[in-house]
Amino acid sequence: MPEKYNYSSSIGHHIQGFIDEKQASGYKYYNESKWMEKFDAYWQNHNYGDTGLTQENLEEWLRKRDTEGAGCLMHRTSIIREFSLYLNGLGIPSYYPSIEVRYPKPPAYVLTDEELKAFFHQVDNFVPKKASKMSSRMANEYPILFRLIACTGLRNSEASNLPIENIDFEKGSIEILNGKGDKDRIVYLSEDLLVICRDYYRYLREELGMNPIWLFPGKFPDKPVNSSTVSDRFTKFWNKTEFKGKTALKPCVHSLRHTMITRRINLWVKQGISFEQMMPYLCKFLGHKTFSD
Repeated sequence: MPEKYNYSSSIGHHIQGFIDEKQASGYKYYNESKWMEKFDAYWQNHNYGDTGLTQENLEEWLRKRDTEGAGCLMHRTSIIREFSLYLNGLGIPSYYPSIEVRYPKPPAYVLTDEELKAFFHQVDNFVPKKASKMSSRMANEYPILFRLIACTGLRNSEASNLPIENIDFEKGSIEILNGKGDKDRIVYLSEDLLVICRDYYRYLREELGMNPIWLFPGKFPDKPVNSSTVSDRFTKFWNKTEFKGKTALKPCVHSLRHTMITRRINLWVKQGISFEQMMPYLCKFLGHKTFSD
């Protein structure tokens, strides 16, 4: 279940009302809740009162930090913009900051067959430096997690935060609820992938004696593996391959999704299947709103 945050500053009750309204409207607002907890601490540390937002009391918060990228700053700013609209709606005059940060999406990288084999060789042969039940369990999760992404095109966050209750191990289907853009969809597994997932689930229950809430439990079994941990682990596996530093672009977890999409389209071309006719199905399968996505 998503973690609950406490907001104890002078405007903490407004922050909680803002989060409650967003979630009541159907938005997950999990990461945003965490950012607002940090904003709540920022507000409290500066001893700001129960007032609206001003350009002055937001100046430090909206300043880019040395350790963050442009995307993170834009995300922090966009949340405050939404909070400002909420306060203004309550009749509390508040400054509405502009978003001056713009950054292009990184180009997609598609892995070759040789690169995929080299990557999964590292995944499958990974042995933790420090032996423990938790590290061994996590090592056994990665081969399934990365194959699930590579074969279904799930986003990192969708695969990492996959509840057991959303998986039908008989029919071989996965419900993705509240995906990107708050879209729901059903993803079907191939027979070989379904067998792997069934064996892995049996491993969690019978060998480890777990009653898992998540398909991929994190360091603490009652919480899912963190998507940033998955991204970091992908990079470490990739850096152990012979292709490190030899590709035009540096692959990331999302590259597995791009690779799956490209391979599927190429297969249609070889089979003589109309790309235009299949695009709507691929769009729905991936959880995209439009063809351009």
